[in-house]
Amino acid sequence: HELAGRLLYTCYMGTTNSSAATRHRAKTLAGEIGAFHVDASIDTVISALLELFVAVVGERPAFRAHGGTDPRENLALQNIQARIRMVFGYMLAQLLPWSRGRR
Repeated sequence: HELAGRLLYTCYMGTTNSSAATRHRAKTLAGEIGAFHVDASIDTVISALLELFVAVVGERPAFRAHGGTDPRENLALQNIQARIRMVFGYMLAQLLPWSRGRR
């Protein structure tokens, strides 16, 4: 476990739509394999990107469950969440070892 904690990093990147059960499973799995685990909410990044879109386009997309009427809204919002997770994942991969004093 000590070696895994130095080599393996996991991150749960949840949103307001994420369940507590999923968050708990991620933390439990990380603990079982001995990984260093962090938990992050990506809502603020999603909100900032949506505000930029609204400022440029003048329309606010919404998930169907929240009043969206066009399937493209759902798809775009799901893709934005996925891409934010990808970019933040790369940032964590590059900087978590540095932030923990590893070379």
